[in-house]
Amino acid sequence: MMPTVNLYLDRMNPVEPVRVADVYAATQDRASSYTAAAAKIGLTMREYTEFREALLDGGAIYVRLPQRIDAMAGVHRNGHVYALRNVVVPAGTMGWTVNLADGTQVIVPQICSNLSMNRSRRIAHIASPHKQQAKRVASARYVRVEPIVVHETPVIFTAPAIVAPASVGGGDSVYAGTAPAAAPVVSAGRSALPFLGLLAPAVAAFTNHGGSASSIPVTIAPCSAGSNSMGVCRP
Repeated sequence: MMPTVNLYLDRMNPVEPVRVADVYAATQDRASSYTAAAAKIGLTMREYTEFREALLDGGAIYVRLPQRIDAMAGVHRNGHVYALRNVVVPAGTMGWTVNLADGTQVIVPQICSNLSMNRSRRIAHIASPHKQQAKRVASARYVRVEPIVVHETPVIFTAPAIVAPASVGGGDSVYAGTAPAAAPVVSAGRSALPFLGLLAPAVAAFTNHGGSASSIPVTIAPCSAGSNSMGVCRP
């Protein structure tokens, strides 16, 4: 399983929509990001246009979303749009779905408005030349088929406790929030710790596991893979 991605900081719309009209407004106000996101997750321009028309024509329904989603876009605060594959969202995530004419389901989680989709299984079957070739080979002789391993990408939508910029390694900057924080964010009833710069991930791990901070490895994935659970990524 892939590391958990925190899409709270990588939301496509910082304001949580209340009505489907708000979703359409977001696609209009942030047109370049949503158009780029559509291409990143594999929607054609025709499919994306059909999706936006459905938002106006009553074709979107508000439901509890499926936990497994084929592709979901995210956008960093620097404007870079990326796509995640085989996404697993928290149970009970609500949002809007639009069923396109070709069977593709376009999905917009309410909490982040990140453009997502589940591709029609019928389309995926027809569009796979590898399966057709395998059938032809199998008809001639026995072929050993290796199991396909699907790497899932779990995502969360949680505001990270640490929101100050930090640095990793030889001065590489990482994103850890939308703005520098004047003081650490501490939950009521807990003692405050001086979370500072590079020590932030290690100290958080120390408080969670009760071990030595120096013995716990800190892994910062590239931003093309999304922000981690603390809202940090490496450009």
